[in-house]
Amino acid sequence: MAERKLFDIVKRVPIAGFGYGAIRGATFALAGDADEAKYSWEMDVADLNPLRMPRNMINGIINSQYDLAEGIWIGKRSLSDQPFSLTFVPGSDVYHWCIQIDGIIYELGGSKQRVEISIISEHNNPTKYKSHCKRFSWTKLEPGRSSSVSDETLRDYAKAFEKYTYLAVLPSGNKINCQTFVSDMFAKAAGMTQIKARGAILALIPNILF
Repeated sequence: MAERKLFDIVKRVPIAGFGYGAIRGATFALAGDADEAKYSWEMDVADLNPLRMPRNMINGIINSQYDLAEGIWIGKRSLSDQPFSLTFVPGSDVYHWCIQIDGIIYELGGSKQRVEISIISEHNNPTKYKSHCKRFSWTKLEPGRSSSVSDETLRDYAKAFEKYTYLAVLPSGNKINCQTFVSDMFAKAAGMTQIKARGAILALIPNILF
């Protein structure tokens, strides 16, 4: 919706964005829309740094030009639905990540060290898909790019990560977390190396400094 796209641009403006989010969240909470309310109230403490604002606003403007169900998007939300979170460096921040590729959301979760991959779309789980689209903050990766491989290939690739072990911080080898999973899925969908995919994410998403 148009108002959501406007909020995505204004949200990262220090002070003004936080005020808008507080009012917006209260409005959606009263309307019974918990996902939009939580998204509205969520604050990245790093956004208090005004040097991040230009990149955030540029990303918001670019995102507003595209349909979320088309292309490749990174989704982020705070851990355990906390209202505050913090970005250090993309791929190493206090957020839960997922990735949406041509209208299908791929999400790594699980408990303890066990990895579970959820694949969610409007066709197989419309309620959960709609909830994720509202609850997560979405950033378009490489405007105009869609997956270079089939949905079936991506599903098989994503599910293969269930053989891995979950490790929240600095995973390597056969260990993985939600952020490295997203990076690897982006690389597979875009037909690029994992190093190039990580570089593209680092270049696009603001870090704690700018």
